[in-house]
Parts: sequence; structure tokens; C-alpha cells
Amino acid sequence: MTEITSLNILEEKNVIDDHLLDIIGNDFKFDHAKGLAEWLKNSADAYIRADVPDSEQYAVFRFTDGKRNNASLECIDFVGMTETDIIKAFKRWGDPEAAKKGLQKRTYGGHGNGGKFYMRQMFDRSHFVTYWDGYLNIFGFSERRRYGFARGYKNKKMKPQEAIKLAEIDQIIFPPGIKQKILTGKTGFTVVKGSGPALMKNKVKVENIIGKFKNHPQSRRILARLNVSVIHNGNYIYDLLRPDEILPLPSFEEPRIISIPKKLSLQSGGEKITVELANPRFPQGRLILRTSEQALARGGKLGDLNRIDFIGEIGVIASYQIRELGVMTFPQAEFIYGECHCSILEDPDNDCARNDRTKLVDNETTRTLLRWIAERIEELAGEIISQEQRERSEQIKKLSSEYNEVLNRWKDRFMKKVFSEIFGGGPKVGTEGVSGLGRRHLEVPENGLAFTFVATKIPLNESWPLTLKAVVPDPIPIGTIISIVSDNPLIEPEENKITIKPEIIKLTEGGESVAVANVYVVGKRLGEKGKISARAGKYSTEMQLEVIEAKSGGGKKPKYPKVLLSSYDKDPLGIATEGTVHLSPRDPVVYQRPQDISEGIYWINTSSPLASSILKRERGGAESTRWRDYLFQRYVDIFVKEALHELQKKDPDNFRADVIDNQIMGELIRKVHAAAVIDLENLLFGDTYTPSNLTGEDKEGQENS
Repeated sequence: MTEITSLNILEEKNVIDDHLLDIIGNDFKFDHAKGLAEWLKNSADAYIRADVPDSEQYAVFRFTDGKRNNASLECIDFVGMTETDIIKAFKRWGDPEAAKKGLQKRTYGGHGNGGKFYMRQMFDRSHFVTYWDGYLNIFGFSERRRYGFARGYKNKKMKPQEAIKLAEIDQIIFPPGIKQKILTGKTGFTVVKGSGPALMKNKVKVENIIGKFKNHPQSRRILARLNVSVIHNGNYIYDLLRPDEILPLPSFEEPRIISIPKKLSLQSGGEKITVELANPRFPQGRLILRTSEQALARGGKLGDLNRIDFIGEIGVIASYQIRELGVMTFPQAEFIYGECHCSILEDPDNDCARNDRTKLVDNETTRTLLRWIAERIEELAGEIISQEQRERSEQIKKLSSEYNEVLNRWKDRFMKKVFSEIFGGGPKVGTEGVSGLGRRHLEVPENGLAFTFVATKIPLNESWPLTLKAVVPDPIPIGTIISIVSDNPLIEPEENKITIKPEIIKLTEGGESVAVANVYVVGKRLGEKGKISARAGKYSTEMQLEVIEAKSGGGKKPKYPKVLLSSYDKDPLGIATEGTVHLSPRDPVVYQRPQDISEGIYWINTSSPLASSILKRERGGAESTRWRDYLFQRYVDIFVKEALHELQKKDPDNFRADVIDNQIMGELIRKVHAAAVIDLENLLFGDTYTPSNLTGEDKEGQENS
């Protein structure tokens, strides 16, 4: 038996069976947005090969609904191909240089498979009509998915006008100067058409397709520079299609540019693996992370953008949704997207770019790089969490301060009234006393509605009461809403409505019923003059006002205490080391420094165990009724403290437990609660509450409870 020691193989061209094309084509898993992106890349490559400037590169996508499973999708560009181009490039499968057509130029086409597989796999029939230098070719796929030239249309001599009509582009609006160039032989055109598209044989889902197409990783960057228009059923729906603009997340406006280490290590199966990601032939890469003001949530309009695109020599060679990288910091990671530039991934000796350009080849290099990218995303997401926590803290401060300001205003009014009643005898029958600032003989207003005076002067920047009287119940019924208006914005009423309620009705010495209420106003600029008007139906009255300098306190303790929030409000005395008073969980819930006592300042402890617990998001946070109630109860504490000092000062002989229990723990707290139910109903009981005017307390009827 003769031993074969050497053979001389006669090389032949590989034969590609159709079944192999089916297998590879199915691996592409095309959707139409991806397929259109491949067609767009082919158009962009045609312009690159023809040295056409970006400003003169045009593509038109034309979608036409059908009736008998013949809907169509088309891509039109204005370059054209020759018979030789088709034979040497389009007919070849899997050639990495096919898109270049022998030219040494950077192109998007990669292996040259995408556009062809889209035509073959996703339509019942497909073809393209291409025209260049007076010759027309039609090449396409039959219903059996086999390609070839159309009979009679291989290198057919034809006049430009006839070619335009045959390609059915005679009715489109040509870009400036393009038609003339075709007619004079300076350029050509290509119309790629697929009929009977998968999943939409008759009705083209244009908005759905375009929404995905304009943000697809393979088309997004091309659309940013190439002039693309879209036609649907003969009508232009996009004159210039551009990818969605993404505004950055506040505080994260600048892109995060991170150099990729030249070498990276990864633990795998107890073994440490080190991979090289840069060398003299392939420079060091970089990762660019950006943020979006809008969450790129899965299933949302921009959800597909929540990804990292891997940029090759030209175009995208792979894309990964951030969730595919194993990132765990959601939802913050939904605000992140980016791109990775790492040229060594296209090293011919270890090419990591797959044929379909969807994912990288799975190997030690790509696994290590993807893990490193995921870690960088986690870091940025962690920074977003920290920023959210800071913003949350500021939001809590702002909202709490607004609530506190409402309570401060209400507290001043309430103390004017209730302390006068408890410690000064209170209003009696036949007097107008409401605020405790003095009493007059109660008179019936002649016109049914009147201020006590026709004119007065009010101190600058102080909440000042104006007594208003109304005859009830005839002619003004109980429950009537009296509107309050100022003709000068610098003299502002703190309420624009007052409701006549039974508790504000008093009797004159003659037994007549008169409702007596205070209208509080603030003068915001010295010397301002204005008119305050009150109206109830056909009854009205007015009062002239002038803003004057407030009287000096002469170093005395303020008339009413000022309540502030620890860690939130500025120290009005300017002695706190960090500008505000910070209290600990061990400090009282209502606190005064020695210096605060003479100035009438109280601090509500926002760090108390109960306050800290309420402010947790899971317990409702600063928006909750629990937090508003916590602040209100601290005001009750302050009322009690002030009342104790007032009682001891005015009547030290009766400063006994039974008197305290009766006048303060009994009468005062009852009045506080009764007034709060009416005056602060929305603040205390509303599911949501937003103060509408911070110069006054809760406005009845202004907020929804």
C-alpha cells in the first residue's frame, strides 16, 4: 500500500448553500429599525466613496401602505452603482472590505452583510434600482430568497429622465441641485425597495419604526450629520430627521471621560486573568458617560438609549443595554448612557467585533472590559444617588421652612387674640376687641359692612390688623365670603377672602349681631399709600393706608416669638459656627440658647428621634401630614412655654398647678386646637399641601386638601 506523504490541493471557490445564509440571516434577528439603519449605512458609505461633502449628502426614506400584502419600504440616495460595483461588492457575502469596494477609505459597512440580509430576510420581495453614467441596473432577491439581476435590466443604457421615472422617484422633491446633477451625468441614484415587509404586510408602522430608527446605535450618529427626509404615502412627514436631543441631568451636565487602563485584570474561576487593552499599534481607549434629564426607562420612548455603544474605526461595532452589563444601581442607572472607544477590539489578531455588530465576541478581553465599564457606571450612579439625597435634603428644608412660615404667621395672630383673652380678660360683650390691641365700643356699621376707621397708618414690614365689621345675619348672612383687595401691590393683604363664621359674631349693647374680624396687611415699602377694599355681594367698604417706619423696640423682647428650624434656618443672631443651629437627638424638641431668650427665638429640633423618623421617605417625608402635625405640635409647646412665663410675670401669686392646669393646659390648648381646626385645616389634614402665599398663614379655600 502506497503511503501518501504530500498532496497538492487544487483550490476552488467556496460554495455557499442557501441554508447557511438562512442560519446567518436569522442570527441577525432583524427588526425594521435595525434594517433601515443598515440601508442608511450603505448610503453613507456610497457618499464617502464618492467624496461627497457632508452638507451635500442626502437620503430619503419612503414608506407606502399596501392593500394586498404589498406595503413597501424604500431608501433613496443620490450616488449610484455600476454593474461592476454590484458584482464585486454587493454579490459577495461576509467580505470585511465589501463596503469599501476596493478603496482605502473608512466606511460604515463592516462585513457588507447587513443591508443584504435585511432585503433577503425581512421582505417577500426586494430589489434595488441603481443608475450611474447613463446605465441602469436592477438587482434583487426573488421570493425564494435568491439574488440576481432583473431580466432586461443589467447594464441597460437609459436616459436620466427615463431612469428617474422607472425608479418611481419622479414625484419626490429632489434636494437642491441634485436632479440637475443626475440629468447632466454628474451623479446617479440608488433606490432600495422591499415589498411585503415582515409583520406589517399592508400597514407600515411609521412612527414606531422611525422612533426606534432615529436612536438606533447604527444610525444615530449618521443621522446627526446626513440630511435624511421621510415620506409616508406621498407626504413628507420629516423634512429633516434628526436623533432625539438629550438634555443632561442637572449637576451632571459635563460628560464623564475616563481613560481605559492599558491592562485590566479579572478574577475568573479562582484565576486572575489580565488582558491588554492598548499597545503601540492600538492607542489607549476611553469611556465617555453622559446623563439624561429624562429617565431612559425600559419600554419608554428613549429607553433604547440607556446603553453603551462601542465605537470602531468608523461607526458602532456593538451596543449593550446597561442592564445587560450587570449594573445593579437602578433607577439611577436609567439616567446614564455613553460610548466606549477601544480600538484594540478591532485587532485582526483578536477581532472582537461580530458579524452583525450587535454584541462583542465573548472572550476574556471583552468580559474584562465590560465588567470594568459596569463598575464605572455604578460609580456614576452612586454619585447621582448622593446628589439626589442632597437635593432631597434641600427640598425637605425648603418645604419645612414654608410650612413653618405659615405657622409663624398664624402664631402671631393667634397669640394677639388668645393671650389677650386669657391674661387680659378677653373681649367682652359690647366691645370690638379682637387682637388684644385695645377695645372700642362696638357699633353697628351704617352700611352693613365697614372698617372701624376710614384711614390709618401701618408699620413697615409688619403684619398689621384692620378691624372689619359686618351686620349679620341680615343683610349679610353667616357663611358669606368677603373678598379683600388692595390697589397697591406693595400694601398686601395676607388673605384675599374672609368667611363669616358663628365664632366671630358679637353682640352690641343693644343686642344686635355684628361679625368682627381682622384683615391683616403688610406694607412692603416705606411711604407707600393705598386702599384696601372689602366686598360682600353688593355691600362694600374701603380704608386708606400709609406705610410708616416701624417703632423701635428699644431693646425689648419682641412682641411675639420667632420660631425657626434647626439645621435649616439661618441663625438671626449670627453666632452659630456654621450659620445655623444644629441640634442632636438628645436635645429638647423645642430649644433656646441663652442668647435666644431675650430675642424671643425658639428652635424646633429637626433631628429629634420622632422628627428624623417622620422625615424618612418610607414614613412619608416632609410632604406628609405627620410632618406638618409634628411642626404644629411644637408650636403648641411654644404657646405653653410662653403662657407659663406670661402667667408667672402677670400673676406670680397664682402661679400654681391648679391655675396652670386650668388656664394653660386646659383653656389655652383648647383654644389653640379649636383655632387650628378652622385656620389650618388644609395644612393639618390635607393629603397634599403647598403654601400659596408665604406672607400669610394657610389661606382658606386656596389649597386642595
